[in-house]
Amino acid sequence: MADILNSVALSDGAMARELQNATGEMLVVVNGFTSAIAQRHRPHAPWVPVARGDFGEEASKAAKKLATATRLQWKQVAHSPAATDWAAVAPVPGTPAILHAWIANAKALTSVSGRGQSLSKSEENAFGLEAKWRCQFSGCGKDLMKHRATGATSKSSYFAHIIASSPDGPRGSPMHSHTLSADVTNYLLLCDECHRRIDREDPDRFTVDVLRKMRRDSLFEVERLLDSLQHKEAIPVAIVGNISSQSAHLDWRDVEEGLWSRKLRKAPGHPYTFLENGWSTHDPHSQSYWSMLLQGMGAELAQMRKLLAPDPGGPGGGKHFAILPLHSTSVLVLAGRIFGEAASATVLQFRRQLTQGKWSVDAGAPSVALPTFKLARHRGHSPGETEACLLVSLTFGITPERLEPHIHDGGFKMPTIEITSDGPLSPTILDRPESLEALSLAMSDAVQLLQEDWKVKQVHLVIGSPASGVFKFGQKLQARNQASYICYESAMGATPGVFKPTIEITGTGVRAVGSSSWTGLI
Repeated sequence: MADILNSVALSDGAMARELQNATGEMLVVVNGFTSAIAQRHRPHAPWVPVARGDFGEEASKAAKKLATATRLQWKQVAHSPAATDWAAVAPVPGTPAILHAWIANAKALTSVSGRGQSLSKSEENAFGLEAKWRCQFSGCGKDLMKHRATGATSKSSYFAHIIASSPDGPRGSPMHSHTLSADVTNYLLLCDECHRRIDREDPDRFTVDVLRKMRRDSLFEVERLLDSLQHKEAIPVAIVGNISSQSAHLDWRDVEEGLWSRKLRKAPGHPYTFLENGWSTHDPHSQSYWSMLLQGMGAELAQMRKLLAPDPGGPGGGKHFAILPLHSTSVLVLAGRIFGEAASATVLQFRRQLTQGKWSVDAGAPSVALPTFKLARHRGHSPGETEACLLVSLTFGITPERLEPHIHDGGFKMPTIEITSDGPLSPTILDRPESLEALSLAMSDAVQLLQEDWKVKQVHLVIGSPASGVFKFGQKLQARNQASYICYESAMGATPGVFKPTIEITGTGVRAVGSSSWTGLI
């Protein structure tokens, strides 16, 4: 059964479109203020959940057409509609009268006044001034005193209850709803969109604790931020693959919280996913694996170039990307090479060890010393040598026995340098953004030594690093003007732990090692 508790909550218009596009019988499950919908294509078949979110005037209008066609079922519950046991639900036929009555009741429960006392006009003005008339929803910060279309000054704000003024409303409490209904500390100043989002679209997500934290954070930041309360927009780009012991699924709620932690917010439109290998078996040493992945990449390159094209007229002078790297080492190096350093991007680090906030930066964590990175030389370069090896040991130390004999056999067979740290090596070494910035400098020094000082033509690249560091190294590779980089990954099967070559990346193309077929990158 599909799980919609973790799905993106839909707006009223989006819910209406789901109902308009329905081809079978639809079931609407509601509590007092929000909804979830399911469908089935024949009588007595199991209900299949479709979506959750705001059930307002538009959705109601679409549902009335289904009711008229006797294709609407209805169920009102006390719990979250998204948590419905779809196998046990016992609905009744939906009618226009039921829809009309529910809409009226939902409006009453989620209106500014609800069913309890409200703030006086003087209290509203005092709180509005304290909040500088900016929406307090994290990352929104919309100016609530200026009408967007005309520029005229006019209040368009909602003093929204954190704990509903009615026990039946969003986050309602039999003990506290009435006593806090006129308490200014129980209010958030919100725009219309964010008000609907917390009450009608996604009340399951926006709990009392979450909203109280938003209120505290907004009041703390507003004096310093003022007009910059609105976080910088970022276009999420996921480089996600189905690799061993790792699901290709991304929790976009978790991603959004990661953006918030970096003072970013998701740009309008859908996120992008590139170089996804779907559910194909992960085997980076198989030519068929790379044939399929690179064939798909070839079709994506035009879209990627369009996405990366500068937008001088955009907010802040251009596009900014939020990179979500969660793929194999070789693919992430390739992805970084495609994006390059010219694109403005924030690279997020996935923290697998956490149960939540996996993409977030923990601003409240105890302050610890940042890791320092160094460039160690294991074997210097002699005139005429055209190959070299670069080791990146951050998650773990890359030991000689894990290298192929043409790289190390009783000693290094070619010039070799290593980026590593004097501190502990671990998967958490790049959890802080400042660490990735420091690593980027060390990587630039390594590329300069290999390509400009030693002028080698081919580099054997063996990386043991968190995903953000791998992508960051790929960004250092320059189109047209770079050495050939052969990526290595730990072998599977008979000789586990030995790093074997996977792909070769040049200034103009990429190919699977052992294959004569190149995919162009220009």
